[in-house]
Amino acid sequence: MTGQRPVLVTGGAGTIGTGFAESAADAYDLTLLDLPGRFTGGHTEFGRIVEADLTDLAAVKDAFHGIDTVVHLGGERRPSAVWSQLLPANIVGTYNVVAAAVAAGCRRVVYASSVHAVSGYPAGAQIRETDPVRPGDLYGVSKCFGEALGNFAASTEGLSFVALRIGAFQEPGDLDEPGSGWKLRDFCAPADLYRLMRRVIDAEGIGFEIYNAVSGNTFTRLPMYKASHDLGFEPEYDAFELVPPFRDAVHSVGGLDDLVPLSGLRDDVATPQPTPRR
Repeated sequence: MTGQRPVLVTGGAGTIGTGFAESAADAYDLTLLDLPGRFTGGHTEFGRIVEADLTDLAAVKDAFHGIDTVVHLGGERRPSAVWSQLLPANIVGTYNVVAAAVAAGCRRVVYASSVHAVSGYPAGAQIRETDPVRPGDLYGVSKCFGEALGNFAASTEGLSFVALRIGAFQEPGDLDEPGSGWKLRDFCAPADLYRLMRRVIDAEGIGFEIYNAVSGNTFTRLPMYKASHDLGFEPEYDAFELVPPFRDAVHSVGGLDDLVPLSGLRDDVATPQPTPRR
């Protein structure tokens, strides 16, 4: 639509791409790109459709003309993937996306990185965006490549590049399913991710940045302080409030229901309490 920011989404037919497009169709002039045969008729309601393979640099370049921001969600998304599966889309495809964005004069690339870029840290560690990468699998290695490539393009070509380390992307209602407990610390509600993506797309003055991308979980490996400070972003969901057994347990330990959101400090620490009269 005239006057709206032109945004292209790779992996536009995928779960995150479709959800984001539906949530942002009124905010941007959207183009959705994915492999031939991936789109359904409903996707045309959200924007223009382009069918292309990310390994085809010429096709990617053609699709990027006139685009302000590329949201790069396309690629192999299975953490169990082997190198031969990761190389085409996550390495060659990501290189083509960045090269095409530079050639087309795009303002920014928003890159779907992953918690797997740092999943090699011990389970109890909190990992900030400034900590060294430590992938726990080859999928994570491929995400580290994308982050490094974006840093290189930002410093050498002036391309604005923002990597979002997305956690366990899951609908809030699915958290109580058997086997979902391990996802609580990395839980990322779709609505929180889509809002963060829009903040990143619209932000000004960004060269290269990495942001953790999870919900406001009481206990988390990926603290959201940086997104809060830089972008004014505050997640709406907390995994530990969504599952009754965990919610009840948290509320029973030292009044953790009185925590200041994101800070980890209780209200009564920051606010002096009146001295009782004798």
